[in-house]
Amino acid sequence: MSFVGLAVIILFSFVALAAPILTPYSPQGSIVSGQLNPPGWYPALVGGSWSQNAQFTGLKVVGQGVQVNELDRTADSVNFTISKSLSSAGSVIVMKTITYDQNGPPQSFRGKVEVVPSGLAGTPGATATVYLQRTGYAFLLWRNTFVTGDYNPPTDLAYPLNFSSTGFAPTAVMFSQKTNYTYALRMDLPTGVAQASFNIKTFAMLLNGTTWGLLGTDNYGHDLYSQFVYGARVSLIVGLVAAFIGIGVGLVVGLMAGYLGRAVDEVLMRFTDMMLVIPGLPLIIVLVAVLGPSLQNIIFVLGFLGWMGFARVIRSQVLSLRERPFIEAAKASGAGTGYITTKHIFPNIVSLTYVNLALSVPGAIVGEAALSFLGLGPQTIISWGQMLELAHAAASSAGLLWWWIIPPGIGIAVLSLSFILIGYALDEMFNPRLRKRR
Repeated sequence: MSFVGLAVIILFSFVALAAPILTPYSPQGSIVSGQLNPPGWYPALVGGSWSQNAQFTGLKVVGQGVQVNELDRTADSVNFTISKSLSSAGSVIVMKTITYDQNGPPQSFRGKVEVVPSGLAGTPGATATVYLQRTGYAFLLWRNTFVTGDYNPPTDLAYPLNFSSTGFAPTAVMFSQKTNYTYALRMDLPTGVAQASFNIKTFAMLLNGTTWGLLGTDNYGHDLYSQFVYGARVSLIVGLVAAFIGIGVGLVVGLMAGYLGRAVDEVLMRFTDMMLVIPGLPLIIVLVAVLGPSLQNIIFVLGFLGWMGFARVIRSQVLSLRERPFIEAAKASGAGTGYITTKHIFPNIVSLTYVNLALSVPGAIVGEAALSFLGLGPQTIISWGQMLELAHAAASSAGLLWWWIIPPGIGIAVLSLSFILIGYALDEMFNPRLRKRR
């Protein structure tokens, strides 16, 4: 049992520490695909028409009635100058293409354009048009005039202008065929302009598919696999730190009550009894709500409300140990209270500390998950409990998203079980009554 539990803990510890290596995406900052996408392997189970992310590539600059001189370029930007006759109009088209061969249309698309022209400020008739084209059709995305000299359309060009009053999904109509598509920025230059320069800082378009990755996406398009990987960090930190706090407080209270006895024992044990009869979950909810939904407050509350049972166990063991002959001999030789408790009593109860520490971690992990599920966890830090809370909120409109719910649930159960296995194994090794004969 100990080897199995230790192997699982090592696995989750590696996942938590190597999260930036295992995934390049931020759990709540990177929009990787469409909203509420199932995993990439989901179509193999249910069939149907699905698509994956696709990117327009192959940046080109084409002049019509103008001469283009490129200065520099990257995959998503280009800087160039143009020259033409003063008496004739002309245009420049910046374009990218894609051969769309998916089994279904994308869920959405995000086009980005940022243009900084020079030499066109105040020129009437100088316009820019962004459109998406396939054979026989051109879908207008944006159009504007160069009035001040800068042209910055919205970051996300999501809906064609000629679809604004229809009930059709733009992507279902625009990408209804497996064919070649062109994403283009056309700049029309009127007469009276002989020279100008253009700095196309950003020119890109991403097609968000209907499936994504290992675990899909949430209702914002964030990667659920990244949330699961980074959520392992929170569960391990909360579980270990809260368990150490609880065991530490319980150890101190139990040692003092058991060895000092009399008034100290009476006061500490009556306070322990009072804490035990208070309902745990309502008290935790109230304290976290008052202190604020932060990770530090959750650790503090779970740690300082998880020591009572362990304190009573330690007290009962200390009451038995302090009557042993070796304790009486230590007192007779002049040993003080601190020396006796650290050198004679604590080594005889250290096995209980190890066992209860391992068994307390699952309670802290489940406690954090419960608080996050109830909306009392930090909203800026993703955890497995918060994943379940977000999935529950999305289920009211999207239905049961089992690929979103099952992974964090399994993570909580398996990680908790690993600590329980280690706790049982330690109990069997340290307790002579449970030790098996070989």
